[in-house]
Amino acid sequence: MFSPKHRLVIRATSFPTDQFICLASQVISIVQFLINLTPPHTWYGADVEALEIKPSELDIYRSQLNVIGSDEELIQYCLNVDQFIWGVFISIYHNTPFQNIQQIKIKTEDPPFRPIPCKGVLIEIRMFDTSCIEVYAEDENLLKKLSAYFQHSRLDKNPNETS
Repeated sequence: MFSPKHRLVIRATSFPTDQFICLASQVISIVQFLINLTPPHTWYGADVEALEIKPSELDIYRSQLNVIGSDEELIQYCLNVDQFIWGVFISIYHNTPFQNIQQIKIKTEDPPFRPIPCKGVLIEIRMFDTSCIEVYAEDENLLKKLSAYFQHSRLDKNPNETS
């Protein structure tokens, strides 16, 4: 089970040339930054709603997790979107023991730091009502690097974690 220990909150001020947050280009920049910092993984999406979405074969507006694929496939999906209203993208390590991913239901408005009943989760990216992008991970160093890259972001520790 994935129970994130850290959350990075990214707002529009982290993207100095953008007036809005949750733009697909911002999600792409997060994924591109993470590409060389993360082990092999597969992206999944759930509960995605977007403006100006072009026709897509992916059906990820429902709460069930659906396979997107590699970093490049997530980037390609985002190229078909102008701005996300909300949604969740989750990366799962390759070679994670089989689990029925499609039975797991994820909603954007689930509480912060809520566990995901899934093994092998590396990162979770959540977009909230065009107000912020949150990135969850157990690896604090990974989120510190991401925070340094996206200035004006805020790194939080799970208040429910005991150290």
